[in-house]
Amino acid sequence: MIKAIIFDCWDTLFGYQLEKPHPFSIFAERIGENLKDYKFLKIFEKHFMLEKHSKLEVSIKELLEELDIKHTNKLINELKEILEEALCSQKSFPETLNVLNELKKNYKLGLISNTFYQSFERLEQKFKMQDIFDVVLKSYETKILKPHPKIFEIMIKELKVNKNEVLMVGDSLKNDVQAAENFGLKGILIDRKEKHPEYPNRITSLEQISKFL
Repeated sequence: MIKAIIFDCWDTLFGYQLEKPHPFSIFAERIGENLKDYKFLKIFEKHFMLEKHSKLEVSIKELLEELDIKHTNKLINELKEILEEALCSQKSFPETLNVLNELKKNYKLGLISNTFYQSFERLEQKFKMQDIFDVVLKSYETKILKPHPKIFEIMIKELKVNKNEVLMVGDSLKNDVQAAENFGLKGILIDRKEKHPEYPNRITSLEQISKFL
């Protein structure tokens, strides 16, 4: 019997209201990288999502130094503007809030996010996350990034549930779904762009989650 549902945050429940590509992709391309490169993604996450820097330029400079990219104030400011544009365009997907409010009536809700401080703080203020979720785990506070199993261990302990009583819903096969399954949870892929039609435990809208409950 399912008692709790854990959600990923970005591109699962919330996103960016921009017509152009994902801001992190634009950021990566500006320095000659590709966000689809998992190695680069993990370096990016390490510098932006494991520390609570009050200034974006600190994380940007550290990232450029690790990648051995010559940094100028002009480049740092350009990269900062890309990220700040994203901060001003946060949105929920159309069904997100209604689905969460309905689920909250019968299930405990958890949120695990690989996220950076400035972005999530603004999201919390805009959508009052503390009123929706029973437990929220943010990477810059836990110092843990998905897919590390420790984050799931902390979550189920705080939710006070067993592994077989939990669903994990996310948009990343590796970081969310497979990571949860490797830990012993049931993983559900939210595949809004239908990139993985072959995956069995798959939904294209949060409204479809009811078939797994």
